[in-house]
Amino acid sequence: MHKKALRRAALLMLTMLLFILVSCGGGGGGGSDSGFTQSDYEFLYTYNASSLDGHTIRWANVPIGVSAGAFADARTAFNRWNSASGGAVSFNFAGSNIPVFWSSSTAWCGLTTMNWSSAGRITSAKISIARNQTGCLGGAADTLAHEAGHAIGFLGHDAIGLMNPKGGEPISDQEGRFMKLLYSLAPGTNISGELGKSRSSSGTYDKSGGKIHTLTISRSK
Repeated sequence: MHKKALRRAALLMLTMLLFILVSCGGGGGGGSDSGFTQSDYEFLYTYNASSLDGHTIRWANVPIGVSAGAFADARTAFNRWNSASGGAVSFNFAGSNIPVFWSSSTAWCGLTTMNWSSAGRITSAKISIARNQTGCLGGAADTLAHEAGHAIGFLGHDAIGLMNPKGGEPISDQEGRFMKLLYSLAPGTNISGELGKSRSSSGTYDKSGGKIHTLTISRSK
């Protein structure tokens, strides 16, 4: 009788342990427990991870330093991403990771040049804003917010929202979730397992970070 009671107690403890493990989940990249959907990961892949073989590209440390003393609206422009991401990405306006400059160019509204390592860490970014914002929807403040999106990891132009190529729109819910998801994952996180179908490998990812990739992207008039 004593042995039966011990076996029953052991079985009960094992059942409780299994319940705890299932409840806690495995984590490791968001998934349904984090509230992110497959669609969120697909969007992240399209505008970020596709540039590095399915691995995330972002600044390694937050807050991200910004040097934009010549721009009165810099804090407001950058902090639009802080609000949209629910605080996942933030900025230090006494830093120097992302310097912002005025430009006399009339070919575009704003331009961002950035570099990232093959391990997924953004190593530098520079933003140029055209003084002449004629034909630029939303003006310099909107252009700066758009270019800030590129400088922190949005590597392309969306069809709608702030990151559309012409600007003049607020940050969309999907763009905000993009940034929240990106900065919830470590640089170089492989999100391929969260996608609906497999992607071919380009061989651009290298965890040693030995190669630097460069992208220049502009918001045209």
